[in-house]
Amino acid sequence: MRWSARWLSIGLVLGGCANPLPPPGGPPDREPPRVVWTVPASGSTHVPRQTEIAIHFSEFVDKASVLAALALQPPHRWEASWDWWGKTLRLRFPEPLDSATTYVLILGSDYRDLAGNTAAEATSVVFSTGAVVDRGRIEGRLLDPQPAGVFVLAYPMRGMAPDTLNPQHTRPRFWTQVGTAGTFRLEGLPEGEYRLFALRDGDRDGLYSEGRDALGTTVGPVRVRADTAVELVLRLNPPVDRVPPDIVDVRPQSRQRIRVLVSEPLDTASVTPEAFAVEDTTGVRYALAAAYLVPGSQTMVDVVVQHPLPDTGEYAMRLLPGGLRDTAGNAVGDSSRAWRFRAVAEEDTAAVRWVSIVPPDSSRSVLPWQPLELVADGALDSTAAELAVVDASGRSIPVQWQVRAANHWRVMPLSRWEPGQWYRFQVRFRSRALPGGRQLLDTLVVRSFQALDTRSYADIAGELRDSLGCPGPYWIVLRAVRGGAGIWRQRLERPGPWRFPELPPGLYELEVFCDADGDGRYSAGSAYPYRFAERFVVVGPLELKPRWSLEGVVVTLP
Repeated sequence: MRWSARWLSIGLVLGGCANPLPPPGGPPDREPPRVVWTVPASGSTHVPRQTEIAIHFSEFVDKASVLAALALQPPHRWEASWDWWGKTLRLRFPEPLDSATTYVLILGSDYRDLAGNTAAEATSVVFSTGAVVDRGRIEGRLLDPQPAGVFVLAYPMRGMAPDTLNPQHTRPRFWTQVGTAGTFRLEGLPEGEYRLFALRDGDRDGLYSEGRDALGTTVGPVRVRADTAVELVLRLNPPVDRVPPDIVDVRPQSRQRIRVLVSEPLDTASVTPEAFAVEDTTGVRYALAAAYLVPGSQTMVDVVVQHPLPDTGEYAMRLLPGGLRDTAGNAVGDSSRAWRFRAVAEEDTAAVRWVSIVPPDSSRSVLPWQPLELVADGALDSTAAELAVVDASGRSIPVQWQVRAANHWRVMPLSRWEPGQWYRFQVRFRSRALPGGRQLLDTLVVRSFQALDTRSYADIAGELRDSLGCPGPYWIVLRAVRGGAGIWRQRLERPGPWRFPELPPGLYELEVFCDADGDGRYSAGSAYPYRFAERFVVVGPLELKPRWSLEGVVVTLP
């Protein structure tokens, strides 16, 4: 970690540079290192200005990792030395510490022992050279699958213009790191208002890098008072993506099919012929019949020209404005750039095959509202196909046929599949001919499936309460933790009752958030311009038993 070297303090290592080796043999070391004691103890007052700080560890530690994880707030030059045995670190200050000042020595959670085990939590030593030590504390949790090592930055707002604070350029006065259990603690804080950020700092430079670092803010102002801990729960947004997709490579597959490799995963709905242009050297554009993501990839698109390109000369592929979008919603804005390629003379003789049909034939576990999915490795012609779904008695079942992409169809039941009932769906093509000159290998698809018997399933219902109100809708998200699989979502325009029916028995976690920006996704705020995180609460685990309805789950949004 480069925070201490670049920012908070200047340290000089004196003596004892080598890491001593522990005795050989014995079981593998799985225990994380920890601080056993410090001198002075945290909370001490009247500490001499020319004091020496000692930190004793529970085991042999990697000295370089310890020194890299150390920082003093406010900064003051220190020199480090180790005792001969290598478990006690001593910090000496060549210049006296400031008088009547609270200092916080931070040892981040990135340091490790000689077996490579990292610390379970950060350590803070708070002491004062005067009669009073600042006792403000912020404690909390980070809800993240991999919380260890994430930084929590704290900026005192006294004397600072809020609109000018930008963690891309300004390093915080106080910081700590999240431990392996997801908890963190900031100590030795003066009273006042603070702005906090959780930051997964990829390059450890103490600054937020948009597009590379994950970041989250608090749901409201943070006010610290002496001897009273402020408790917070933080989350992270993924790194901000503001860059639209672009062409990386163009590889003609035949006279009519051109494969385009783009720079990032695409929104499937944006992949249409209208997003592309194929031109010759004179600027003449060729009509396109289809465009679709290559099955199994989010970054490869096959663009199908309506008629074979006339020769093997040079052509250009363009992305048209407002067409392609990445999964973050960034749309292509500039069509001036062209990617040159040379056409090939080969015809597209490979037959189009079905690469995925869900559910598989004779499946017995189709959920009540589960759609049928058909995906091919080439463009399909929906105008040349007939689709039907019937039950075991031959009765026709009303369905909605959705063309999700040129090679992807979805069939939705207009009413739920009946539990235990057998169904058969059939797709018949009147011709093998497909857009782009290719032929369909199988013109008849027949599959049978049975709807899952959900009579042993459970329901969960309750009420959402919120006294503060929300400028947008509320989202209730139910996630299976054990015993099932899946995520269920429900939108509420206002606080009130909610229900999730027909759920597999098991353990679940319930999340509710106020969707203030109305985009249907949780936002953990933004750094600059500053925006608070959306209010949320997570409840669980909730156990759902077979044939049981869990009622009266009251969720209050803080």
